[in-house]
Amino acid sequence: MGLLRQVLFITLGMTFSSSLCIAQSEDGMEYERNSMHVMMIKHLNQKFDDIIEDVFLQSPFPERFNNHNLGVKTVSFAELEGDQHNNIASFIDQVNLGQKMVAKWFDRDKQTGAFDMDLIKERGFYNATQNQKNLARASMRGLALLEDAGENLISKTYLLVNDISYKSKGSGNWFLKSMASVYLGNVDALQKSMESIGGFRVDIKSYLFRLIWNEEIAQTFYSEYYTDKGNVDAGKARAFSNEKKLFRMEYVGKTESMSTETNFKAVKDPKALLVKVCTQTIDQNIAQLQHQYADFRIKAPLISTQPLKADVGVKEDITENSRFEVLERVLDQEGKVSYEQVGIIKPVKGRIKDNRFMVTAEESQDASLDATEFEKVSGKDFFPGMLIREVK
Repeated sequence: MGLLRQVLFITLGMTFSSSLCIAQSEDGMEYERNSMHVMMIKHLNQKFDDIIEDVFLQSPFPERFNNHNLGVKTVSFAELEGDQHNNIASFIDQVNLGQKMVAKWFDRDKQTGAFDMDLIKERGFYNATQNQKNLARASMRGLALLEDAGENLISKTYLLVNDISYKSKGSGNWFLKSMASVYLGNVDALQKSMESIGGFRVDIKSYLFRLIWNEEIAQTFYSEYYTDKGNVDAGKARAFSNEKKLFRMEYVGKTESMSTETNFKAVKDPKALLVKVCTQTIDQNIAQLQHQYADFRIKAPLISTQPLKADVGVKEDITENSRFEVLERVLDQEGKVSYEQVGIIKPVKGRIKDNRFMVTAEESQDASLDATEFEKVSGKDFFPGMLIREVK
């Protein structure tokens, strides 16, 4: 371990370890989430592309992830036919997106090139039950906990790029042309036009990439590029700016979903409906990617144990056949953090929350549930704050 990294661990150890297990958020639960930046492909050769972009930009960020927003939300390519994997990979290399992901993690100052650890400390909070002996070990270990932050947080940083298209029973151009009415303030004209279409679907292809972060890359970053805001090393700052090869992203996979057919009959806010359908379709793609790729699976905390409940549901594609492992965060003799499976639970039939975006109780009776209820399949005692993760 490099000298600088040891100094960082010692210097910040007390502030980090004191926040390891108890942290509060708006919903009362903080836990380690995957981080993600979300973008869309803008089809410049398609009429009314600005409308599709505006609908996407109004879609809310997926709340199960930390928002690793890099600012730019759209990208366009000269060739848009077929699979976009190579186009996106080329874009990532051209703009050095992996480096930007790392700079975001360490809150890099664009003027001085200096870094800090504030975001890592903020996202590393966790409040599952741990005993005092484990807490004491964590305090003794100090900011060596940043090793775990690198393993558990930075290495789970993703880019999701969505290729969105709208399809109607009639002409696709007619559909988009009708949508344009709302951007001119003519909602009545839009509604009449939409009703005449008879129905539309949203088709979204989602491409997932992951930041490559391992011990070797971390060592290089800390020893050659990291410079603290309290004592800026201009040489290291310049070196990071010029680094083009170390911080890379790898392709994970893609998925595609098409919404159910929707029409605008008696819809008071057509624009809101478009945002709803677009958001739900992207959420469906995220759920499929989580099923397919183990490292992308979300973790969610138990919010109750009598009965067992967690705030996940239909949006995550949970069914009565789903199974979840219950995880407790533990520390070994050296203070190394790991997740230990302490049991298996399954959703209770008829008690799965319909948490899809903007779904009302009129559309689904399960939308009124406060959370999804589970029953124990196996395991010992569970406590609020323990994490659940879907198993195949």
